[in-house]
Amino acid sequence: MRPPLFTYPVILGVLLGWIAGDPLCCKQQKESDAGAGFASARAEGAESQKKAPSQPIVWETAWYRLQVDETGRWRSFQEKRTGGELLAVDRQVPMSQVVLESKPVKSVEIILHSAPVAKVILEGKTYSTAAIRKDNQPDRWVLTFAGCPTQLVYTIRAEQDWILFRLDEIRGPRPNRISLLEIPVRLKEQVGPRLNAAWDPQWAVCLMAANRQTEARPVGRPEATLLTATSQDAPGPKLEGSAAVLVAAPTPELRRLLQKVSVAFDLPRNEKNGVPSKELPMARGSYWFLSFGEKDVDRVIEVCRKTGFQQVFLSFGSWCTSPGHYPINKAMYPDGLESLRRTVARLHEHGILVGMHTFASKISKRDPYVTPVPDRRFLVVGRAALAEPIDPTAKTIRVKEDLRHWPGSPLCPQKLWEGGVQKHQEVVIDDEIIQYETIGPEGRWDTLLGCTRGAWGTKPAAHGAGAECRRYGVDGCINGYIIDQETSLFDEVTSRLAELFDACNFDMIYFDGSEDVDTRRFEYYAANAHATVMRKIRKRPIIHQGGGFHHYLWHSFTRSGTVDTYLSTIYGYLQAGGNLERWPTVREHINRSVQYVESLEADMIPGELGWFGVWPKGKQTDGLQLDEIEYLMVKSLALDAPISLQTSFSQMAQHPLTPEILEIVRTYELLRRSGRLPDEVRRRLRELNKDFVLYWPEPARSEGLPEFVEVAPIPSPAGNAPLRALAGARKEGTLLIFWHSEGNSGTLLLETGTAAEARGLTGQSIPLQRRSGKLAVPVSARRLALWLPGVPLETAKTLCKQAQWAQTNSIR
Repeated sequence: MRPPLFTYPVILGVLLGWIAGDPLCCKQQKESDAGAGFASARAEGAESQKKAPSQPIVWETAWYRLQVDETGRWRSFQEKRTGGELLAVDRQVPMSQVVLESKPVKSVEIILHSAPVAKVILEGKTYSTAAIRKDNQPDRWVLTFAGCPTQLVYTIRAEQDWILFRLDEIRGPRPNRISLLEIPVRLKEQVGPRLNAAWDPQWAVCLMAANRQTEARPVGRPEATLLTATSQDAPGPKLEGSAAVLVAAPTPELRRLLQKVSVAFDLPRNEKNGVPSKELPMARGSYWFLSFGEKDVDRVIEVCRKTGFQQVFLSFGSWCTSPGHYPINKAMYPDGLESLRRTVARLHEHGILVGMHTFASKISKRDPYVTPVPDRRFLVVGRAALAEPIDPTAKTIRVKEDLRHWPGSPLCPQKLWEGGVQKHQEVVIDDEIIQYETIGPEGRWDTLLGCTRGAWGTKPAAHGAGAECRRYGVDGCINGYIIDQETSLFDEVTSRLAELFDACNFDMIYFDGSEDVDTRRFEYYAANAHATVMRKIRKRPIIHQGGGFHHYLWHSFTRSGTVDTYLSTIYGYLQAGGNLERWPTVREHINRSVQYVESLEADMIPGELGWFGVWPKGKQTDGLQLDEIEYLMVKSLALDAPISLQTSFSQMAQHPLTPEILEIVRTYELLRRSGRLPDEVRRRLRELNKDFVLYWPEPARSEGLPEFVEVAPIPSPAGNAPLRALAGARKEGTLLIFWHSEGNSGTLLLETGTAAEARGLTGQSIPLQRRSGKLAVPVSARRLALWLPGVPLETAKTLCKQAQWAQTNSIR
């Protein structure tokens, strides 16, 4: 997963600029229901059209009636129970569009979440539908376009629950891209950018791609939603066969109908007895993301017990040494595959699901596919030709082309490179990988300077003039090359990955870095990296996740929402060449995750709050603090969203607050999974930038519910910086929360005579004493709640400010 420092929709929006659409007006649609249980498609026929050119073409399902006029403009989209109109008021949006004479005018590499993504911006003329007429075969329609000789031949067929639109034939000049279907709808309360659906509590409309080559996404308008299905002619599958289905029904029916669509069109599915994995209880389970070997199984079982988790992902580097051939890491699993199988089986014995964290779209530079002879089936993102012969020792290499846009050039527009620009400064000539330091000379930019020959175990060799210089797409995270998915290499790698998954009986899979693909057709290849492996994995259901949730994967995906940990996000951005005026706070990091999860509600898929780290104090951070983990867990509870903890046993061992952090996680996790918290309380807890603490005024009872008290940070008591405190009004008094940020123990003396009560996280009573008339409060690495009845909030703050601190022991 990539740090969320750049906005993905903005980048993709550049590519969507060719899709035309006018502002639309709408009103919210009232509740509607299905009518008769039949499907039909009818048109008035050629003779009828001649007599009455304005007669609309009509298709019907059991749920709705769709009309288009003879010019290919929408006339009506009517739900059949009440006759309510779903179409936006402005009906001049064409059914379809084509782009001709498109040529690349600019090819630059853009950073997406710190990963290099090469986006080709195309410039071409767009033509909209001018007419639609019947062809000479059933359900076949010919679309023509104003000012353009291209004709598209569609199959348009109404079924019981949807209408299918499929491109079967292209007549005349071949388009580069098409907008297969565009339909403006009034619904806009919820718009799922990945589901390509607009819905409210009563009614839903979804335009779903019926195959992998079709992309589908909504375009937001102030007054309406434009649902679109698009395709392109290259690279990859041609335009013919592109298809989408229009589903519209009462919102409670939508999931059921989409599941039927997935079966009818053989879309990637991940189900148990017809129930998608996203709707199974396992989708809401929190998990650990750890590096561990066979000898560490007992420690994994223990941390699962301490947090109440029943799932764990095994980090890629611990089970495997390189993507590509995927050799088992025998330093962690001494008996290779058998060790890995035993580890998974042992965790299964304790009711713990085990996940494979992996990469499917790229191969490590240390893998046999790269060294000693680099494979020719990697994605080539740049080409040049040698201007003159070179011998095996040449340190300067001149080519015939201008390289000013290559990494390492002072004029390269890209300034941020995942993993650092040096990982991208490589070229492959014949069977040799060559690294270079920079590009020059100024004004010509045709020479690779400071070359290191025979990189990655390849052999330095002589190369003749005109030899091709290939620059492979690089992923700086694993330091590997991106696979060209149109080659047999992709089939080899995905088959090996699926075999390992099934051999070990894993339960979950996370496709990391799947944004590292050929971005000339980004959505297609990013989804393909998941879908190809998923089709080869036999086990169902499994938990399917990954770094990129795309429309085509909606039926297979279990949950989404992961971002890199707080520190990984920051360090990854800085390593890529970025600068920060200030470090973002942990709360800001959590808030971004919360907003991500909230956005997934429109896509009708569970989200998770993770990956979240547990880290000790460092140069730039005080380590994860108790108020930060509780803020995360409050939002998890409010959203009914699982969390994921990505850390290591060594990091946890170095942090003195780890035991209480895990106890806070467990307390909230068990409460969330119980489903007992009232909706009105959960709605209150969702508010961002407000701290709430769980408080039991008496020992916790399985049948009871805790209180949630709104609090806020106050200055460190007694002016002692490592002491942390929160304060909030409760009933006719004040609730104070104390802990020591460095894990030290001591006593806080408060000048008050009130009959105070101190309790731990689960309501257990903590004894209080008095010293010289002052209230002696024991403070440590544990979260202590101090209830001061009858003491106003401001008075309590003053007491803390004037308090005295006596430290009894230090962890140092």
